[in-house]
Amino acid sequence: MKKRNIIISIAGLVIIVGAIIALMFVAFPKQEVSQSDPVDIVLDFYTPWLEAKQSETTDPYTAGLLDEPFLGKELRSKLKKAQKDIENPIDPVLCQERSDIKLSTRSVSVQEESVQILVTARGDKSLTGQALIILNRLNDGWYIYDITCSPGEFGIDREFSFEQVGFLLKQSIPKPYNPENWHLVFKQDEQDGHVVPLFFAEDTMCTDLKGRESVCSTESFGEASKVSIKAQMTEAGAQVKKLEFVK
Repeated sequence: MKKRNIIISIAGLVIIVGAIIALMFVAFPKQEVSQSDPVDIVLDFYTPWLEAKQSETTDPYTAGLLDEPFLGKELRSKLKKAQKDIENPIDPVLCQERSDIKLSTRSVSVQEESVQILVTARGDKSLTGQALIILNRLNDGWYIYDITCSPGEFGIDREFSFEQVGFLLKQSIPKPYNPENWHLVFKQDEQDGHVVPLFFAEDTMCTDLKGRESVCSTESFGEASKVSIKAQMTEAGAQVKKLEFVK
């Protein structure tokens, strides 16, 4: 009898543990991923979102676009919170006030476990907002981890939309980047290997290791030099305003 009671108790415990595991899967559903190209994943989300914004009969939330399975859990919560912020005219996905736009996408960082894609409004220079989308790899696919809005090249809310410390690379930059341009390789969110092309204007200022400031001469740059960059992110890359060499 005692042995039988132990067996019954063990069986009951197994059932309880199984129920707890089942509840955990319901409460914390598995993150779904897509095996498509990251740019295609972004466009498959952004295109219907823009269409819903332009529609006279629905909107992205009513259309159920937050149910997109390839959205990260935290991003989904972030967008639900933004839905309630009726005082903010900026759409949290398009990063624009207007919806009469056409989309342009560009990969700004490609690495093994994370990809960053910039989405901007194409063909209208007055629309300077931009969305930086981060996709993370999970198993054999990708999911949209986060979307961050910035004011763009002519934003007035902050002086610079891109500020990073990293290393200059040009001839040694790997494909698919263009070795004719300088690039900044930097670390972000504890992940190495982020890359952004750099563009310099006639008034871009550089500060050397001795603190002397002058107009930048890219011909004097050295491969793998450590620098601090202050720039405005554009569709093509980072338009550098200030560059400082650091130890």
